[in-house]
Amino acid sequence: MWVREARREPFRFTTAGHLFEMPAAGELDKKILKTVNVDNPSAADIETLLKAGLGTDWQTFDELPIPLSALGELFRQWQRHEGAPLGESPASADS
Repeated sequence: MWVREARREPFRFTTAGHLFEMPAAGELDKKILKTVNVDNPSAADIETLLKAGLGTDWQTFDELPIPLSALGELFRQWQRHEGAPLGESPASADS
């Protein structure tokens, strides 16, 4: 099934001694596209995307002091994790 083929390894990162895990960026539900600009995300868009990706870990993450520049870099690393910008998905090898 194509959905199973598209699944990627979760994105894991550590900050302030806490290990966090998010799905590959392309695994987020398409509904998120109605609330954010993935082509040119604002700070609020990045926060919305990270909140969706972190799920139940968002509260712990949100309580940590993290500079805005670090959030931007975290977002870029999350995008790079699967090798494509958030709004794009790589084609399968069968395509």
